[in-house]
Amino acid sequence: MNADGSQLLDQLRDIHSAGQPGWWPPAPGWWVLALIFGLVLALLLRKLLQRVSIRRRHSAWLQELELLNREQDPALRPHEYLAGLNRLFRAVAVRAFPGTACARLQGNPWVDWIRALLPEQAESQSLGALACGPYEPVPQFDADALNQLARTWVKLYG
Repeated sequence: MNADGSQLLDQLRDIHSAGQPGWWPPAPGWWVLALIFGLVLALLLRKLLQRVSIRRRHSAWLQELELLNREQDPALRPHEYLAGLNRLFRAVAVRAFPGTACARLQGNPWVDWIRALLPEQAESQSLGALACGPYEPVPQFDADALNQLARTWVKLYG
């Protein structure tokens, strides 16, 4: 070997380990994991906000029902009581089924439409008062049954 070759060999160092990698920037896998975590968190937050909104809406309509029960005595003012219940049923229906013609239904078609959407175990015979009660001089109906049906309606579709 010549002198230049030995000088070059003297400059070589022995095998050594690489330095510790820095913590920033993270590897691409951590970026993907952070993105997935962020999306899941956003979806959960959206679902939570929807549930809070639904609970507030249910609460508001149930408070409206309680206000109706306090202000309109079904025995003394049956027409006003039935009108208030009808408004509540219709408000929930319009909110829950916006693309249907439920807002234009009246009388027996309206009551039949409500009956079709209530659970089968619900006693819906009292709903007939919503159709014919406003036109009777003294409507006969079970106010407790109608109140329970209104609560069921709000819980299902409110």
